[in-house]
Amino acid sequence: MATFSDNPSYIYSEEVAHRTNVLTMEDGGEQRNSYGTSRRIFTLNFDRVTETIKDSILAFYDARYGRYETFDWVNPNDNVTYTVRFVPESLEIEEIEYLFFNIQLQLIQVI
Repeated sequence: MATFSDNPSYIYSEEVAHRTNVLTMEDGGEQRNSYGTSRRIFTLNFDRVTETIKDSILAFYDARYGRYETFDWVNPNDNVTYTVRFVPESLEIEEIEYLFFNIQLQLIQVI
């Protein structure tokens, strides 16, 4: 399995998502069902990166066919390796000045 080794420019955001179905009854009561374990969603920001780094991220994204293929990513905060995939269907790259780019991407843990 491939490993995504580019680290974000600064602290990223991390969410914990629980898959829970909540059914509200007519009398106001609720029935809740949980599906599986929680998983993490990471938002990585790459600010003012060079064309070389941008091309590296884009090549890795293309090699995974976007969100199709899973890969390993080491969280720089806790050094834990997570199996993840890309969340968006497309990768947005913004050229902020000549040959410098901002990239934001989301990864979701695959369980």
